[in-house]
Amino acid sequence: MTKNSYKCVLIFKEMTNSTNFQLMTFSYAQFLKQLGAAEINASSKNAYELTYPIQKSTNVKFIEFSFLVSPQALKTFTQRLRLDESLLRFFLTKTA
Repeated sequence: MTKNSYKCVLIFKEMTNSTNFQLMTFSYAQFLKQLGAAEINASSKNAYELTYPIQKSTNVKFIEFSFLVSPQALKTFTQRLRLDESLLRFFLTKTA
């Protein structure tokens, strides 16, 4: 099965507990692994101030993932993202 390279940025509401945020990062990485993703890299930023609000939030946290996965697995991944109530927005792009 062919795997393509993707980047995904997840923007979350400000959470008070950084341990929960680390667990969320790990949880999404594990989910990608279950979907057959490879070369999963994650970087997070715990405090970030937006120049304009998203759903009335200007203080956010974000995670950026890069990974290889089959295009068929992306539908399942994005469905899970849409169900996450703490997620304000996500951007998924295919990389070269």
